[in-house]
This record gives sequence, structure tokens and C-alpha cells, in this order.
Amino acid sequence: MPEKYTVADVMAAAPRSTNSNSPWGERYGAELRSVVRRYASRAPRTLQRHLGPSELGEACDRQVIGKMAAQKKTNNVTDPWPSIMGTAGHAWMEDAFQWENSQEGVRWLTEVRVTPDPGPDPHPGTADLYDAYTQSLVDWKFLGEASLSKLKAKGPKRVYYVQTLLYALGYINMGLPVQRVVLVAWPRTKSSMDEMYVWEHVPTDEDWQLVQRVLAETRIRQLKANEIIAGRAKLMDFPATPDDDSCHFCPFYRPQSAHDGGYGCPGTLLKKG
Repeated sequence: MPEKYTVADVMAAAPRSTNSNSPWGERYGAELRSVVRRYASRAPRTLQRHLGPSELGEACDRQVIGKMAAQKKTNNVTDPWPSIMGTAGHAWMEDAFQWENSQEGVRWLTEVRVTPDPGPDPHPGTADLYDAYTQSLVDWKFLGEASLSKLKAKGPKRVYYVQTLLYALGYINMGLPVQRVVLVAWPRTKSSMDEMYVWEHVPTDEDWQLVQRVLAETRIRQLKANEIIAGRAKLMDFPATPDDDSCHFCPFYRPQSAHDGGYGCPGTLLKKG
């Protein structure tokens, strides 16, 4: 090992990346990207241990119980960029609608903390927008092309659908009526807003029954998570519900575990087993 290192030695040892007009640019891009990844991994949403309305409607027991029990993450597939863009988009929308209030009078409530299940073990969350004029609960989504197409064709996936209802219940618990839930999808990967999509729904008795089932299921899942925390159970003891979208973003997704038997959930590979 040499006693002194040249600049060339250091640069040659740096991890390489792609998408540049030069080798130096590739390596520098990798360094910049690593800073973004490290910061994203310490964001409050990433570090939170108490699940909120945006996650309670997830169909997979294994995923939700693992999050409740703060189990070790194994997913090296997912990229933080969509989440980063979503965070930035939410902040921009909050500023926009607060500004609108200052111009036209208060109509919009932005980023309000609401609790659908007040009590000894609540699951509060931050609702994006409430429209006092139409008495609507509005939730923003910043979606890629594939996810936006699925929303248009099939409506919101269960976890989104339940999320809007839980936020609505949180506002109702505050004494504000909710006549309609609205999911607004902005085209994250397009160069204009023309492809935004608005899904709206008037909640029914059946919807509120679904909410109560989800909250009851959440209490059971927490008891199971406590078993893991106490060392009486393991994450893989609980059933998984494989789904392409859900698995890709699950912190416990590790396809290799289907072959090597190591820690982590094989996710969608379970369908092929």
C-alpha cells in the first residue's frame, strides 16, 4: 500500500456511475446521488415507527406488522426519488393553497394533523387538503406514468382508498363534515399538468364499515407486532399478500430470499412458488 495517494488514485477508487459525458462526471454523480440517498433515509417519514393512515390500509399483514415492530429493512430495489419528488410536491401545494387563502379568504385547510381513531393507541396522520366550500377531503398523489394509468383504469388501490377515508374520519372527529373524498394525481414524470387525474367519491355506510374493519385489523396487527418485539415470533411467521406495487416499496422485500433462505420477504416470488 503506498504511503501517499495521488488525486488519480483517489478518483480511480471511487465508485462509478452512469449518465455523464466523462468518467469524472460519472463518479461525481454517484457521490451526489449518495448524499441524496443518505438524507432521504433519515427523513422523518422514513424513520417513523408509528404507522399513520397512509399505511393502515395495506393488505399485507407481513409488511404492516414488520413496520410496527420496526424490523430490519432489506429492500435494496426501491429508489427514494419518487418519495423525494412527492415531498417536494406536497410542500409546494401547501404554499400554493395557503397563498390562495390570503387572496380570497379562508377556504382551504392545508397539512392538518388529524386522528381517525382517538384513544389510547391512536394513528394520526397529516391530511393534505380540506375544502371548506365543498366539504371535501383532498389527497395529493404524484405518480409515474404506469401508476397514473392504473388509477385511471381501475380507481385507487386499496391503501389509497382507505387512506382518504381515514383522513375524512379524522376531520369528522374534529367536527368538520366531509361530503366527498378526492384523490388528485399529478403526473410526476410529464412536462405539463394536462394529464392530472381527479378521482372523487361520496362515502357510503359500507365505506365507514370498511374503516372500522381496518381499525380493528390494525389493533390485531399491533398485538402481533408486540409478539415480534418480545421475541416470541418472527416476521416470516405472518402471512404475506404479494402485489407488484406493494412489494416493490416494501422495506422487507428481498427477492433473493426465495433462493438463499436468508432474511427478507420474497414478495411476488411467492406467487410462483
